[in-house]
Amino acid sequence: MKSTSKDAVLVFSESLVPTVRKALCDPLEEVREAAAKTFEQLHATIGHQALDDILPTLLKQLDDEEMAEYALDGLKQVMAVKSRSVLPYLVPKLTAPPVSTRVLAFLSAVAGDALTRHLGVILPALLSSLKEKLGTEEEAQELCSCQTVILSVEDEVGQRIIIEDLLEATRGADAGLRQAAVTILNAYFARTRLDYSSHTRTLLSGLIRLLNDSNPEVLSQSWDTINSITKKLDASSQLALIDDLHRDIRSITADVKGQHLPGFCLPKKGVSCILPVLREGVLSGSPEQKEEAAKALGGVIKLTSAEALRPSVIHITGPLIRILGDRSGSAGVHPHQG
Repeated sequence: MKSTSKDAVLVFSESLVPTVRKALCDPLEEVREAAAKTFEQLHATIGHQALDDILPTLLKQLDDEEMAEYALDGLKQVMAVKSRSVLPYLVPKLTAPPVSTRVLAFLSAVAGDALTRHLGVILPALLSSLKEKLGTEEEAQELCSCQTVILSVEDEVGQRIIIEDLLEATRGADAGLRQAAVTILNAYFARTRLDYSSHTRTLLSGLIRLLNDSNPEVLSQSWDTINSITKKLDASSQLALIDDLHRDIRSITADVKGQHLPGFCLPKKGVSCILPVLREGVLSGSPEQKEEAAKALGGVIKLTSAEALRPSVIHITGPLIRILGDRSGSAGVHPHQG
């Protein structure tokens, strides 16, 4: 076909289109691959018409149990050769309710960086779709599809959009969307291999605020996400966060007005999600960092019930002894002085 003139292709396109359409759903993988290459040539010649003539049929066949597997792979093959043209065509169709998260997940594997420019449409669709499935037996599969889509984005711009847009959704009034957003964030940080260190401060600040949410599931997901992030930090990254963490603790203390922070009082979780950072600050920070970490630790203890603190007592005692030792040393207190 490459050697055929454009006019000849136009003449033959009427008979080529049904052939390509059928071949893209063929049970044999090599037939589907060859059809995708023919589609590429067809698109180069007749442009958008190739999308209109072929893709709707493929999408329709996703609902046919016998054809779905082949049609899905046919779409994937077409994406592999022409994602920049095919994605703008498919995204509005796949993100319209009911959202086809399974298809989006499957196609995202071959979409490459072309996916990033569509995240503004894809992320709200994932959120609303997951929200609908929360608490149902379909939730796990839906979350798995959402996770596949966002993990397939590997460029910095895409990563920033994912983090910023999902954090933004956690600030909204809609409890279901807040839960969906933090659930996807948790799934993302549990698995991503990308370096997100430039976003750590913003993330922790937003997630600590969610530890005061009224929804128990939001509390649990937020706690787990904080834990995923802090447990991967090295010592210098932990120390770099001390000031911000203290500010976040002060801010949330003002919000709870003398009450305990619900997210620090979760059974079997307590304060261990941020304790390693404060412990590092007290034990090996500069004098200023030690002071900030000590104040933040004091704030955390006030925000936490005695019961929730109990599992962490052994980890808190060492830093507290260090603080007291440093203070008595700096005040020049000696045992024989009254």
